[in-house]
Amino acid sequence: MFQNKKIFDHDVAKDVIKKYCTYQDRCQSEVKMRLIKMGLPEPSINEIISVLISEGYLSEERFSRSFSRGKFKIKKWGRLKIKKHLMAKGISNRCAEIGISEIDENDYSEALSDLISKYYLRNGLKNKYQVVKYFSNKGFEKDLIFQILEENE
Repeated sequence: MFQNKKIFDHDVAKDVIKKYCTYQDRCQSEVKMRLIKMGLPEPSINEIISVLISEGYLSEERFSRSFSRGKFKIKKWGRLKIKKHLMAKGISNRCAEIGISEIDENDYSEALSDLISKYYLRNGLKNKYQVVKYFSNKGFEKDLIFQILEENE
């Protein structure tokens, strides 16, 4: 929307970015990049981010919880991959851990078990190494993968 148009007015940019944050939870790095694209100077960016935090439009903890729930429920990512992506977005380790704690342990194990069953049916693999590698890449813990494989045998 604003990739070609530069906004230099502080108040207009603040209103636009409030709408941007209202649409879905955002992290500070996403908001900062959006403000940079608008052409605002660094002091204005920092001031706007401070205002957004104080008014409740921007919360790293809320973003972390929302991001973790969404990536687990929709994309079926494991905790390790979710945490890696949160850290890449500049989320603190504490907030990342809070977000990951949103994932219920029973739902997590059940989802991995279902995914492993579907993966076996689809690919007909007999090699555990391939299954472990695939689900490790999706961010699931190896010990949990092995545990579920042992239960399914």
